[in-house]
Amino acid sequence: MKIIPRTWRSKGPMGERVKRIAYGYALTVNGKRERKVSSAWQSKEDALKALHERQQQVQAGQTDRPADVTFGHAAERYLKFKADHAKRSLENDRFIIRTRLLPFFGDGLPLRQLSSEKIAADEERRIKQVSPWTVRNELTILRHLLRLSQRKWKYLDTVPDIELPKAPRGRTRFLSEDEIARLLSACAKSTNPHLSAITTIAIHTGMRKGEIMGLTWERVDLGRDMGFNARITLYDTKNGDPRGVPLNATAIAALESVEPDPARREGLVFKQKNGQAWGHIRTAFRTAVARAGLPDFRFHDLTHTCASYLAMRGRPLKEIQEVLGHKSFAMTLRYAHLSPMHLRTAVESLDGLTPSIDNTKQMTHKMTQSDEMEKLRLLSD
Repeated sequence: MKIIPRTWRSKGPMGERVKRIAYGYALTVNGKRERKVSSAWQSKEDALKALHERQQQVQAGQTDRPADVTFGHAAERYLKFKADHAKRSLENDRFIIRTRLLPFFGDGLPLRQLSSEKIAADEERRIKQVSPWTVRNELTILRHLLRLSQRKWKYLDTVPDIELPKAPRGRTRFLSEDEIARLLSACAKSTNPHLSAITTIAIHTGMRKGEIMGLTWERVDLGRDMGFNARITLYDTKNGDPRGVPLNATAIAALESVEPDPARREGLVFKQKNGQAWGHIRTAFRTAVARAGLPDFRFHDLTHTCASYLAMRGRPLKEIQEVLGHKSFAMTLRYAHLSPMHLRTAVESLDGLTPSIDNTKQMTHKMTQSDEMEKLRLLSD
């Protein structure tokens, strides 16, 4: 067994030819020569680590190397894994793999040839086309696919380095009170009979579009304590944890307007006449937003609107976190600057630490008078 170098030349950032080097190993297993070089191994230590891992596999009885599967095969197995485990991101992952990753890397690319250089080239291409958030999302899916290929399916010895672009600051666009009135007025004119109620509920609960459109009457309790503790119970949430959503009078009225008869409240809250789900309401909402004259506004910004007004009306950030169902408190902190009470109680606790300005002036005046009297006493002596 031995460590082997591999050198080649490729184009640099200015188009010049740059010499590059990677390392690998050669090993004999059951009389057969096994040779492996990876561009991810940039030093002899990287290759030596991989060699030791391979030796441990051989000692454990894994003498045959995994089949050299293609990227397309690994992608299909990844999507099946997601489906088998009922992952909420399945549809998003399927869309990105089939429309973004497979067209660029190629269905037939041997998975072991998917190098850091190829991945960096894809990132460089995409960052010119879409936002950093989108690029991060695509590369995160690719990284998860490759990690499963290495750790679970043993298709890879190592995972290529993937450097994610820096995440931009989270978006916090929210509506003014005048904009809210204009939007609801535009929703009332929509051909979608539920758009006003959907928008109102989003503003008053912070619920996301998927949570609202998938809501069933079985999860809505309008009669608890004569409506004083009316709530919605969500199980399929963004962070995966069940969440109770309290309802104020406005949200209760919006839900009652959808179906005034309690005896008929069953199945989906927002549905067509045939009982089927209404859909994504994307077109109807965009039309209302345009009619209201609201530039750069999306449905998810209604959640930001809910959180922003909770902050501006003095609700503690911990309460806002619980209402919105944020798993990380850092997500809620983006609204801290809107809260008039944020950190105010902290600095108020310092009151009394030093004398007030008036007391300080009085003390200074007394000290000055005392000094003058002492001078007169010395002169008289």
